[in-house]
Parts: sequence; C-alpha cells; structure tokens
Amino acid sequence: MDDATLWDMARRIPTALLQTARLAWAVDPHMAITILLCQILSGVGTAVMLTSVARALPRLTTADPRTGLVHAWPALATATVAMAAGAAMWILADWATRRLNPKIASAADLTLVDLHMRAELAAYDAEGFSDRSQAAEVGALRAVDLADDAKTLTNGFVQLVSAATVLTSLHPLLLGVLLLSVIPRGLGGVVAARIDYRTHDRTISSRTVRGMMRWWLTTADLADELRANTMREYLHFWYRTMCDRVESRELEGARPYLFVTLLAAGLAGVFTLGMWASLAALVVTGAMTAAIAGTAVVASQTAGRALNSIVRYGAVMFHHGLYLSDYHAFVDEVRSMTASRGTVQVGVPKEIHLDGAGYTYAAKDAPALHPVTLTLRRGEVVALVGENGAGKSTLIRLLTGLTTASEGTVRWDDTDLATAEAESVWRHVGLVPQKNGHWPLAARENITLGQRREQGDDRVWAVADRVGMATALRELPGGLDTLLARSVWGGHELSGGQWQRLACARALYREPAVLVLDEPTSEMDARGEHQIFRELRAMAPDRITIVVTHRLDNVRMADRVIVLDRGRVREQGRFEDLVAAEGSLLGELYALSQER
Repeated sequence: MDDATLWDMARRIPTALLQTARLAWAVDPHMAITILLCQILSGVGTAVMLTSVARALPRLTTADPRTGLVHAWPALATATVAMAAGAAMWILADWATRRLNPKIASAADLTLVDLHMRAELAAYDAEGFSDRSQAAEVGALRAVDLADDAKTLTNGFVQLVSAATVLTSLHPLLLGVLLLSVIPRGLGGVVAARIDYRTHDRTISSRTVRGMMRWWLTTADLADELRANTMREYLHFWYRTMCDRVESRELEGARPYLFVTLLAAGLAGVFTLGMWASLAALVVTGAMTAAIAGTAVVASQTAGRALNSIVRYGAVMFHHGLYLSDYHAFVDEVRSMTASRGTVQVGVPKEIHLDGAGYTYAAKDAPALHPVTLTLRRGEVVALVGENGAGKSTLIRLLTGLTTASEGTVRWDDTDLATAEAESVWRHVGLVPQKNGHWPLAARENITLGQRREQGDDRVWAVADRVGMATALRELPGGLDTLLARSVWGGHELSGGQWQRLACARALYREPAVLVLDEPTSEMDARGEHQIFRELRAMAPDRITIVVTHRLDNVRMADRVIVLDRGRVREQGRFEDLVAAEGSLLGELYALSQER
C-alpha cells in the first residue's frame, strides 16, 4: 500500500467490480443478469428523458406559450414516461440486489470457513496465519455490501454516459469543465481510502489479539479463575492497553484523512463554480441560447449526480477492493494448503509402519520428532509416554495422517499416507484429543458428530452407557435433545469429566480401526477412568489403539509402552520390563509419580 501509485490504486476498482460480478454470477446468475439489464435500461431512460427535454424547451420558449405547450407536450410526455421507466428499473435493480447481498456474504463466509476446515494443520503453524485470516474475515464481512455498492457505482457510470452524450451534443466544453469539477473529489476519495486501509492494516494484529482476549475475559469458562485469583485489575489494564494501541493508530490517521477530504472538497467547489461561469458566459456571448442552456442545466445536474455517485462509490469500491484482495489472497493461500495429497483410497489397516518418519514445524530449526521407525499392529494397545514437549502429539498426527512426515514415510499396510486421499484415512480414525470440542449442539449430535446417524437412538445410548454417561444424559431436561451450551438460552452445561466421557463416546460411536486417546481421563474421577480403560481393553482386538497419558498407573494395561524423550524414541517394551530396567526414563517417571 505504501508503494502503490494512484494509478495502481485506481485499477483496483474494476478488479473489485469484476470480483463482485463473479461472486454474484456464482450465487445467482438470474439476479445478476436482472441487475445488469436494469442498469442499461435505466441509462436508456435517462438518455431519452434528456433528449426529450432538449426538444421540448425550445418550443416552450416561443412567443405564444399555448402554441409552445401544444408542440412540446409529446416530448414532455415522452420525458415523463422515460423518467418513470428509469425509476422503475432502479427499483427492480435494488430488489435484485437485496436478494443477492446475503447470498454473496454467505458464499464468501462459507468459502473461508470451509477452507479453514480443509487446510493442512501445517497452515496454522505458518507465521502470520492468524493475522491474514483476520484480514480475510474482514473482506468476507465487506461482501455484505458488495452488490449494492457495485450496483450504485455502475449505475453512476451508465447515467454519466447518458447525460454526457446529451451534454456533449449541446457544447463539448461543458463536459470538460464538468469532469474537472469532480476529479479533485475522486482523487481525494482514493487517497482517503488509502489512509483508512493503512490504519486498519497496522492495527490488525492488535485487534486480533484484543478480540481473542475479550472472549477469555467474558466467557463463563474462566470466570472462576479470574475472580478467585484477583486477575481482574491486571487483565483490565492489559485489555485497556490494547484498546489504547488501536485507538492511537486510528487517531494518527484522522488528521491526514480530514486534510485530504477538505482539500478535495474545496477544489471541487472551485471547479463547479467554473462550470456555472462557463455556462453563463456562453449564454451572454450568444454562443448558446437560453433554451439550450436550460437543457444544459438539467443535463449537467444529472451528470453531476452521476459523477458524485461514481466518486463516492468508487472510493467505497476501492476500499472494498483492498479488503477483497486480502480475502482472495488468503483464499488462494489456504486453498493451496488444503489436504489434497493423493487419490489412493485407504482401507482398514492391519499395521501402521513408520520408516524413518520425522517432522519439523514451520519456522523451527529443530525437529519436533526425529526420524522414528516403528510398527503398530491391530489388536495391540500402545501407550505413548514422555514429558511435555517430547513429541507425543506430533507422533499421533503422523500416525493418523493429520500431517505428513517431513522425512521418511508413514504407511498403513502398503499405502504411503503421503499419497493417500486424506478423508479416506480419517474415515478409519477415532480421536479423543486433549482439548476436545464442547460443541454447541444437542447431546445426541455431540456423540454422532461426523457420522451418519442411524434410525433410532439405541446405538447412541449403548455407547453412552459404555462410557458411563447414560444416567447423566437421561437426567438432562430434554434427554438427548438437550442443547449443550450454557451461554445459549435453554442450553445446559456438563462438567469437565462429563465432556471427556462424551468425547470418548463420540470416538467409540465411530467404531474406528485406529483409536487414539490423548489424555482421555485427565478430568474424570477414579470410577470413570477405570471404566474408560476397561472398555478400551475390551474393544482392543478389533483395532489399533494408541493411548497418551501422564497417569502412569494406567500404562499397565498397554501391551507396549513407547517412551519419547526430546523428539526421539528412548525406549519401548512391556511396562514391567521398562520400569525394572536400570536407567529407564519410564522407571524414573513412575517412581516420581508414586512419591506424590
């Protein structure tokens, strides 16, 4: 933006119009065609009206008013009909635009959300991703007004062409002077929009962080911690500081914005006076009759309104174009990072092989997971153990195809996951992550989410019973129909342990071939924890089960324990053998857990 010339900036307006036209055509081509035809017919109506006025005025200025009126009334009637038809076309175009606006806004928003959900997880690790995402979201929000503003701008062009044609036929000088009267205002609008966008761009990080923190400060989830630990004063100070940072940047842009706007308006006023002076001079010198001057007044006013509309909405569309560029650039970026790795369809695996598989996150020098060679087999329960940052979550991502290895290969049987169709892999995965979703949906959907629901709720109740949630769900006001969102009217909230049980039920409902549980019982009581691990052991023969837990007493139920240390596999084997081995990291961690 700082290096862009006014010509570069002006070229964004037709780009924005073209982008808007494409969006409109994509969501509703019939309404798009309706708007275009109405614009053209409205311009034709304006040209016919002005031409009829030009014919009528000389006849009205004859010596005999009655005779003049008799000769002028056909032209006046034509002008009236043309004006009414033009107004009707404008109303019809406005109706079509109101049908288009919400569709365009929804399409832009849905595209953005869908791409976020389909992007590779590595996209979220890219530097500045959150800022670019926020900027794109602003562009999507601007889509609400796109069709309306584009319609007004294009109508201004159509009206200008119609009026300018008549005005030029009266005297070419009038058109030139009229154009000069709006050039300063047009340039001022473009520069002002540039200042506004630059201010927005320089505050986007602060506003993003402020928006995130605002949710944390106002959500009921953290209300207890905030109050009991007397965090309010500091957090309020922190939030106010972020507000002041945004406010100071916006105030910096207010002074140049005002200066540019005043200068543009002053110059426009001077040129407008020049236009009227030129018209008066033409009449006084006899170069133009009073009747033609009257027509010129009507035509110039029509052209002036059209030019003002072009200036005003040209600046608006330029402004939209800046944010739309952010939107389309981000969409292209994320679209290139969606999980489209290959076309090979993956079936239920009997074994998962890691052959020198490692992973390094973007902008990181050291690997999160050094090359690992492992084989996991169906019917086996594998426990992943290690201190924080050991690489457990990264290993899970590779095993489940959530990310592809930076080096080496991960294969399900003989299929390299880097060549597999991602959805076909995830179709066989059931994941209970550390941070599971508290989805604001009915209790039933919180279990069946991601799967086609069968007729009846027998299977839903069955998995709820297996994780110890059946009684709690029956006690909800609406049973399985109860909305699980306390912040929404009529919603209900679960405890942390109950949410974990529900997440486990969601994974069991999938009946996955690869079941992964990452700290699945961290908020459960002893009874719930025992029930979950007993269920895991019972269903293990039909799948590959991977459990991550810091509660090492639960590791006993695993067939094999893999101990990670700083991104490397340090040891693996049966729990009893590793604990008894000299120098074992698992033995050290287990001994520490028993001292608590």
